[in-house]
Amino acid sequence: MIRIFPVLFLCPLLTVLSCVYKGDVNFPVRGMDQVLYGTSKAASAGILNTAKPKKLEYRFEPPLSVPPLCSLELEYGFAAKAAEHTRNEIKKNYQPALHIGGGDSWALPWDASFLNVLEEGEVKESGPQYSFHYAVPLSVDRIESFSIEMIPAAPDVKGKVPELNWELRELRLVTQWYGIVRSGPGYEGSGAIHATPFVYSLNGTGRLGIDPPSRFRFAGGSDLSIICPVPAGEGRSSGGIAAELGRRRFETRAGGEELFIHRGNFPAEPYPITVEIPGIGESLADNSAAVAGEAPAFTISLLPAAELAFPNPVPADPGLILAYPQGNWRNRDYEVFRWESFPSLLIFDTADYAVQDRLLKRLAFFTEKAGYRGRLASDAEIADQHGWNAHDYRSEDLARFFDLARATHFPLLQEERELEGILLDAGIIRRSGGSIVSGEGGIISISRESPDYLRTLFMVHEGFHGLFFIDADFREWTRRRWEKFDPAIKRFIISYFDYQHYDIKDEYLVINEFMAHCLQQSASRAPRYFGETLASRIDASPWRRTVLPKKDEASGSWPAIADAFRLEAAAFSDYVNRRWGLAAGRVWQISVSDE
Repeated sequence: MIRIFPVLFLCPLLTVLSCVYKGDVNFPVRGMDQVLYGTSKAASAGILNTAKPKKLEYRFEPPLSVPPLCSLELEYGFAAKAAEHTRNEIKKNYQPALHIGGGDSWALPWDASFLNVLEEGEVKESGPQYSFHYAVPLSVDRIESFSIEMIPAAPDVKGKVPELNWELRELRLVTQWYGIVRSGPGYEGSGAIHATPFVYSLNGTGRLGIDPPSRFRFAGGSDLSIICPVPAGEGRSSGGIAAELGRRRFETRAGGEELFIHRGNFPAEPYPITVEIPGIGESLADNSAAVAGEAPAFTISLLPAAELAFPNPVPADPGLILAYPQGNWRNRDYEVFRWESFPSLLIFDTADYAVQDRLLKRLAFFTEKAGYRGRLASDAEIADQHGWNAHDYRSEDLARFFDLARATHFPLLQEERELEGILLDAGIIRRSGGSIVSGEGGIISISRESPDYLRTLFMVHEGFHGLFFIDADFREWTRRRWEKFDPAIKRFIISYFDYQHYDIKDEYLVINEFMAHCLQQSASRAPRYFGETLASRIDASPWRRTVLPKKDEASGSWPAIADAFRLEAAAFSDYVNRRWGLAAGRVWQISVSDE
């Protein structure tokens, strides 16, 4: 009993003495103002010896106040190089673990090999020391202390553990996110790999999953960003980047380098999220290339959704706009998007034609309708007239419209005033010396009242009008095609535009419409569209049919028209493909489908 007393007294005394130790940590602590102390020399150094794995304990003074939606990121790795079999033995039997006082506990992966797309290779002795970055979400708003310890991977782990030092190299507070990122050459920490919990490999499929439990999901919605630049001289002909959110699939064109999905495109049940990047597993497997900064960068990142108050435009590809759930609109009448690849172009999607008319009908008559161009028609004058079911307007015409309304005190509708404000905020029109002048870009519009097949066709037609507005080379190339076009077939298409009530005296408008009609459907469908559908409409008018060439009675078509537009559609499609990676019948880089 006497020998026990010193033990009973000494144990509390040793505990008190260990708590007295306060050493400044030897590793950087970023993103927080509080001082971090280690409660032991090993903790201050950030070193865990695998043969004698004592817990590393830390305290913040004062306690760390955690802002909303933050994660704690740890950078760590082996402190010294060792044989691969030694490292693998330790990794097989032991696991670092993080315990946050008053919060959650997290297993810390040794590296990204747990995802099975980043197999750990032997690090070259001449290369930089390998580091892994792991960011865990914080579910508390205040942290006084945390600890790190080495725990056995299984209860039956026995025997002497090889001696290696695990090292904590940096601690930082970051915006909460889920996924995996590798920085590329030219960036700080080139080749570094960053990952988070709730990311996993779908073994044997080459895909990754992201599925945070409900309490760790972002209450305000999520944005998904996937970026993987194709290295010079390489390509991904097998397919594009793809993501499946619940039962909805988003996919870029083959070789696509970026896929960004705004929270508005998220379906009601988006989890689990799966991601695939064809061929990326092979290019990522060489860890020695990663630590040398030679491997390509990539990002798979689920982030808290950015707040965009209406009517600030939502950046989106046209393919995403076509599939955007109307229930996710920020305004019940219409939603405003910014074409992600061409940010000077805004895209308006309206709930129905009535809303679209209140926004844009008077503009249609002002800019394009024969007998009305250049003047502001009253509501009563155009009430019984049809505008368009889809629209496009360049900055110069928008500025002329709103400046004339300003100068004449014309009573515009509330929706037209809203449109003016949106255009001013976007820089498409500007105020200058009391006048409204043109800025850059333009707008296009489609409506939910159109059936899906027409929404797609209208998006293509109006989208190419938008590119015509902003690209001088495209305009000049189109003008040259028009000048060389067969005069007989030209008379036919001008007659059709007149039939549609376009002002055919406006050469800019006629050339622009010629281009958009050539590109609005796939090149293979152009011969039938022009040589049968449109030609039949002209043939139905006794005084217009004189512009038609000879008809083939057996097929009921006009071969000369079909052949001329077969060539034009193919030429236009080749041009937009070389210039922007688009094609006749397609202005989007991202397609959306439902299982």
